[in-house]
Amino acid sequence: MTSAETFLDAIPISLYVVDRELRIVAWNRLREEGPQGQPRAKVLGRHLKHVLHPRGFKATLPILEQVFRTGRAHEGTVESRGGQLFHVRRLPVEAGGRVTHVLSWFEDVTERRALEMRLIASDRLAYLGQLVAGVVHEISNPLAGIAGCAEALASLAMKGDPKRKREADEFRRLIRSEVARCERLVRSLLAEARPDASTTADVGAVVATALKLLERHPRFERVKVRARVPRTLPLARIEPDSLQQVVMALALNAARAMAGSGTLTIRASLASRRLSLIVADTGPGIAPAARDHIFEPFFTTNPDEGTGLGLAIARSLVRGRGGDLVLRPSRRGASFRVVLAVEPAPR
Repeated sequence: MTSAETFLDAIPISLYVVDRELRIVAWNRLREEGPQGQPRAKVLGRHLKHVLHPRGFKATLPILEQVFRTGRAHEGTVESRGGQLFHVRRLPVEAGGRVTHVLSWFEDVTERRALEMRLIASDRLAYLGQLVAGVVHEISNPLAGIAGCAEALASLAMKGDPKRKREADEFRRLIRSEVARCERLVRSLLAEARPDASTTADVGAVVATALKLLERHPRFERVKVRARVPRTLPLARIEPDSLQQVVMALALNAARAMAGSGTLTIRASLASRRLSLIVADTGPGIAPAARDHIFEPFFTTNPDEGTGLGLAIARSLVRGRGGDLVLRPSRRGASFRVVLAVEPAPR
């Protein structure tokens, strides 16, 4: 090993260097062990095109060309196929008044970004908790009054003719339906503000209930549903109503994205004492520009049909119980992963 290689290997950052012909002239130890790790002896002298993944090379080429042309460094963030997040610097190396090489410097910021996002979410949840508690109190009383009016309407209709009775029954049914929907929203908001850490959910039962509710939904008339949830899974640490809301939000978003025709896949598994629930569709996928904002409150790619709160509330519900909701890399459609803590098995 040369002294230069020893020096590069001592740097705790993954890096490589290419010349103007895009041949690799340096490749350090952490680069060997990284997401695209290959032995140094195998890559030195080769064209970058034959070392990187085709999509990675396609994205990297114009950046390298820009650095060679302008002599100015370039910074950005990239995500590996394994889901790691890297802060990337492309640094020009000059000799004789021209850029002869570019050093690509990859710093793994996955944990740092996750911590930053958790701190932001924690601050938001603290504020939302106070706000939601007040909203729940204000909504509960009017809902009780509306439900009482519905019963009074039905009672009065009993004294009228059959036609009016049928009309009153229909109005009562509609009012009850809307009251029940509001009550579910109130419960989910209250659960988000004051999560019950002792409550657990049977994921299989929750998924089965959600799918029954979706069977009659207009958006699911031509959607094929595939559910693979083992019966042997442990209980998840989350309220059943909250988990049902998460599943419903992901499923309805998927049906909307598929324009009512496609396949929805729901599967669950257990790994390292964490329960993983995948909800994937065969729709057009999520545009790159929207991926960083998809969980932001009020962000929506379809303002005519949504408020942009579904995914934001779903992620808050899951994170409030020590889990997470993330968008997974997918070659086709959109794929979300719900990660949940599980209840230890009794000894």
